[in-house]
Amino acid sequence: MSTALSSENPVIALNKAHLSLGTKAAKVHILKGISVNIDVGETVGILGPSGAGKTSLLMILAGLESPSSGRIILNHTDITNLDEDRLAALRRDLVGIVFQSFRLIPSLTALQNVAIPLELAGCEDTSEMAEAALISVGLENRLSHLPEQMSGGEQQRVAIA
Repeated sequence: MSTALSSENPVIALNKAHLSLGTKAAKVHILKGISVNIDVGETVGILGPSGAGKTSLLMILAGLESPSSGRIILNHTDITNLDEDRLAALRRDLVGIVFQSFRLIPSLTALQNVAIPLELAGCEDTSEMAEAALISVGLENRLSHLPEQMSGGEQQRVAIA
């Protein structure tokens, strides 16, 4: 996995990150000293073969996984040693994550799935905001549909909204 270094004041900075899982003889070194800076507005692609550590790198950058060593700066905040409550608040406010399986709540409509994180963030008018987000991704006719009633692409757009 190649790395690039950019400006002195990036929105995401990873400095010599290592990630190892397992113990003793079963220890696997997934990331080995990865350093990368990403500026505001910059688009970055992460490429590599299966098992190269792409998902692990993204998990560390989003604060969903802690590195074995190294430092992570997200939006000018060192998140390397933040507790789970502070990490959750930071992810809620700054990070958008679309999982491969979308992580929609099956018993809730598209509108309700989009409104939940807004409610948790303390926003007002969550239904209106959720509806606007769904309209912006072309799902104005799917607001009341459950995930099982939508195609995979529609479910992905709900997750993005």
